[in-house]
Amino acid sequence: MEKALLEAVDIIVKNFAPDKVILFGSRARGSANQDSDYDLCILKSDLEHKRKTAQEIYKTLLTCGLSVDIIVETPENFSKLKTNSFLIYANIAANGEVLYEKQ
Repeated sequence: MEKALLEAVDIIVKNFAPDKVILFGSRARGSANQDSDYDLCILKSDLEHKRKTAQEIYKTLLTCGLSVDIIVETPENFSKLKTNSFLIYANIAANGEVLYEKQ
């Protein structure tokens, strides 16, 4: 795992205590180029405001220098949404790479 991505996951874990962090998109598929961003799906059980949490994560990751796209969801909603093949969650579940999982 790249140093900057490792640092970003560490920051997310320490500051937001997620249940799971999943890398998806071109970086997970291995088809990324040097300009590709990092697509991260953050699953968190005690999530009250998805958009606000995503914004806070974006702000916190500014120090990493990574270009990231973030999806924040509860594990319960993710389980429901991943069954719909028309939604991105199905792709994340099928092709994503788990970078962190709470023990």
